[in-house]
Amino acid sequence: MFKLIWKLIKLIFSICIIAGLITAACVGYAGFIEPKRLTVNEVTDVSYSMQQPITVAVFGDTHFGFNYTTEDFQKVIDEVNSNPPDVLIFAGDLIDNLEENPVDTALISSKLSEMKANIGKYAVFGNHDYGGGTEFKYEAIMNAGGFRVLKNEIITFSEYNLRLIGIDDVLIGYGDPSVANKAAGDMYNLVICHEPDVIDSILNSNTDYMVAAHTHGKQIHLPFLNNEYMPSYGQKYIKGEYRLSNNAGTVVYVNSGLGTTRIPARFGAPPELTYLYITNSN
Repeated sequence: MFKLIWKLIKLIFSICIIAGLITAACVGYAGFIEPKRLTVNEVTDVSYSMQQPITVAVFGDTHFGFNYTTEDFQKVIDEVNSNPPDVLIFAGDLIDNLEENPVDTALISSKLSEMKANIGKYAVFGNHDYGGGTEFKYEAIMNAGGFRVLKNEIITFSEYNLRLIGIDDVLIGYGDPSVANKAAGDMYNLVICHEPDVIDSILNSNTDYMVAAHTHGKQIHLPFLNNEYMPSYGQKYIKGEYRLSNNAGTVVYVNSGLGTTRIPARFGAPPELTYLYITNSN
């Protein structure tokens, strides 16, 4: 009887040791390895109105100052410059909180300016770009980096028959999703909005594709964590591509972002750079 109890104790002890090692490995990976990774995901959409194909690269959620640095960002710059897109898009949340974690904004602008794009570089506000003392500095930082910030604005590229629509942040900014109603039925309409769940309010528009960020791909992506802990306007469309069944056949892509917030870790949601290849049907 004593031997049986002793064997049971040793088994339990071994299981606890193994579980502890696995937990320590997962915590170490989430805190020190995955946040330093960069995945490059490629998606394709076919347009029946585009005059010629176009490449769009999307990144977002750098959250500089929390646990993400310009040194970390260099690998994104190098990746983009090794395959320059026609259009480069930043989907919001540049600095985590400028008041709590001051950063060198001139250095950030300098790094952004290194990024190449054949046609242009565009951005929208995220909720963190309005909070934490960044609201009146964000646009200047992005402009100095060569990015034009779209605040409920439209850019038309006639030679491509492409319309780019930027919706301002809807959480604490001045986002007006109705600007998407100006999507033209005879053009390809690409919408940028930081918060992905905004797509549900523009399903009656001619939006062909929308790119967003905000969710960090859950950041800590564990199967037992439901979406209720996710931020507002980021609880339905979480990560990757969603093809919707509205009349326009809209597609929304949620980029997992680069940095972190609140918790300096990522698990099951590595930092992401997305390339969208829009091909014409001809």
